Amino acid sequence: MKPPKVYKTNMLSANALLLPFQEGRRWVELHQIVRLEGIGNYTKCIFTDGASLLVALSLRHLFDRMPPGSFVRPHRKHAINLAHVSGIHLFSVSISLSNGDRVTIARRRISDFRRQMRTVD
Repeated sequence: MKPPKVYKTNMLSANALLLPFQEGRRWVELHQIVRLEGIGNYTKCIFTDGASLLVALSLRHLFDRMPPGSFVRPHRKHAINLAHVSGIHLFSVSISLSNGDRVTIARRRISDFRRQMRTVD
């Protein structure tokens, strides 16, 4: 049995990330990423300027590369940048982001998400 792959958490920069995609690799600053959306073994990165990029890593592996405390996973298919949270809607159990997107919070992750948001404030 093969040992599990170990992914580097420190990619030479605390505020940038190296993203592999179809044409090659690209350094992206973390403050430019609004949210990440998992699509099978790929991840769609949505940026502040409205552009998106399909990355050849699963959401779990990409989330593991992020510095702790900068991104939160409110749902198994989404990871959001805490710097771009513009509102939390408790009635509809969703989060509004700075680009106008809304991400729902999974029922099983509501208490964990609230705890994480308390530690950020």
